Amino acid sequence: MNTINKQALMVYNPFSGKKISHKAFPMLLKKLSEMGYQLTVHQITELKNIDNPIKKACQNRWDAIFIAGGDGTVNQSLQFLAEEEYRPTIGIFPFGTSNEFAKYIGMSCNIQALSIIERGNTKPIDIGKFGNRYFVNIAAAGWLSDITYRTSPFLKSCFGEWAYCLHFLKTFFLTKQLNTISVDVSTNEVISELSLFLIMNGDSVGPFERLIKNSTHNDGYFHLLTCKKTNRLQLFFSLLTKMLNIHDSTSIIHHTKIKSGHFTIPEAIALNLDGEKADVKSLHFKVLPQHLHVFSSTSK
Repeated sequence: MNTINKQALMVYNPFSGKKISHKAFPMLLKKLSEMGYQLTVHQITELKNIDNPIKKACQNRWDAIFIAGGDGTVNQSLQFLAEEEYRPTIGIFPFGTSNEFAKYIGMSCNIQALSIIERGNTKPIDIGKFGNRYFVNIAAAGWLSDITYRTSPFLKSCFGEWAYCLHFLKTFFLTKQLNTISVDVSTNEVISELSLFLIMNGDSVGPFERLIKNSTHNDGYFHLLTCKKTNRLQLFFSLLTKMLNIHDSTSIIHHTKIKSGHFTIPEAIALNLDGEKADVKSLHFKVLPQHLHVFSSTSK
């Protein structure tokens, strides 16, 4: 048993994911305490208080900040954390529906996360900034990009990730692609007439890893996947050819790696950051290299 006292904050979202998973929360607190962490626990709703617990942990140079929740909880915490000069090491306990960021850093279950934290395995990771908002995993806008925050919380608590699949099928077959998006990738490259774009940190978001051949891991670049405006049938076959590694010179899906870019998004289209609807003050994107240190199963 480790008796060294290490100051740590626990940000907890009791409403994330399936209710049954939250039965493990008291065990996590007990195990972390046995590792020598002196924990201060705050619920996610308390982050908007004047005496913000994340800012306090950073300013007092605490050893760690643990986040027990889903991708939305991580994103809410990040908005305060990323602004600070000193940022404690972050540990993620996956209590959400998809837990894409936890998967990306190799902490896809609570027992695994505890083992990684006990061993002290950490690594730096890149994060993204879109206007005045931060994200760790994904930024998206356009047709189909609102599925994560429009899916019913009740369905997510009952069916987990299958709830997203049901909402995807409903959106795919019953809604139309409306306004188009464009992105200035560089001074001489503009990708226009888009129905959808996704910016991804690594290739860990849902099925999209099959569309990406060259992964980025903390190299200062994120993946950009764009989809030209088209009909449902053409989009379906374009996705299918990509998934099956069949060459398609006319594919409407384009992949590149970017470290910055400027987007033109109609006002009617919302931005999705880490699964949450976000309002931003500008549409400029950039990568912040190695901005966070996280407990992780790999040290790369």
